[in-house]
Amino acid sequence: MKTANHQKLIKGNLPNMNQMKTIKPIILIIMFLACALSAVCQKSETTNKIKSIVVSDEKYDMIVKKQYKESETYYDSRGNVVESISYKQGKIDKHFKYEYDVDNNKIKEEEFDASGKIKESSDYKFVNGLRTEKNVYDSNKKLKSRKTYTYTTY
Repeated sequence: MKTANHQKLIKGNLPNMNQMKTIKPIILIIMFLACALSAVCQKSETTNKIKSIVVSDEKYDMIVKKQYKESETYYDSRGNVVESISYKQGKIDKHFKYEYDVDNNKIKEEEFDASGKIKESSDYKFVNGLRTEKNVYDSNKKLKSRKTYTYTTY
């Protein structure tokens, strides 16, 4: 008797086949929603996009501490570097500005001297996402060089 009652109790607590057919999709839906919500939560953490980075360098010489700005980098909303400045002992060493097309291809690059005047500029041409040409100009916008890129594809 103990076994028969025990089996009845177990059978009474277990869902029958019809109940299993309705429970399975519900469990799957719950699992899918949990995964989707987890992905959404993870994405929301990475929405803090970097707008700029400033790097400073400290040097210690016996008693004196010297601190210099080493570099500055600025980004657009798509994560492309739009300006980059390098310093040597606190003074501008290299300074570049960049422009991009809608496909995030760099289409223009300008190099400035320490006083902020254009030293050199380059423009880039793309076909189907592949760079096909780079033109380099001097400060007077006179063409200095041209590179062409030829691709072999499958």
